[in-house]
Amino acid sequence: MLPLSQSSGYAVLAMSCLEDPGGKPTLVVDVAARTGFPRPYLSKMIHKLAKVGLVMAKRGNKGGVVLALAAKEITLDLIAEAVDGAEWRNQCLLGFKDCSDERACPAHTFWKSERDHIHRCLKDISLEEIRTFEQNSRTWRLADALPEKKLKPKPKKAAKPAGAKAPARKPAAAKTLAKKA
Repeated sequence: MLPLSQSSGYAVLAMSCLEDPGGKPTLVVDVAARTGFPRPYLSKMIHKLAKVGLVMAKRGNKGGVVLALAAKEITLDLIAEAVDGAEWRNQCLLGFKDCSDERACPAHTFWKSERDHIHRCLKDISLEEIRTFEQNSRTWRLADALPEKKLKPKPKKAAKPAGAKAPARKPAAAKTLAKKA
């Protein structure tokens, strides 16, 4: 079981589409089109991120969303905490609600160590790194795209005369009996 929700991953990808403070605001509908996330879901997520001060939203003409901090200052742990809360750092690998240092499940010691390692890594990865990765992977996908094949048009089937019936088919059971004979 992963400690971060899918929503955290969506928030990271959505925020990688936004410009730094002072940049051109991006419409939520444009972020939704770019990421493939449903607009209503994305709007709720942007609202949650704005509440904790990671993005700024402006309504009206020339409105949209921009990052509240430079992308290099926003780390993945800040985004995860904004979306999932701090509780994700204490969740049991096996999903036990009462697993703790006092009442440890068999995987507790291992998972506590791994959770701490994951948290340290998330603190070291900036949104700027994600943005760069996304831009490079998009460029790579476009550069490696195969040239479009020119498809030959399929020959059109001759039109059936009005009132023509399709050839009669034998029922499946009749075909099986015919093969056995």
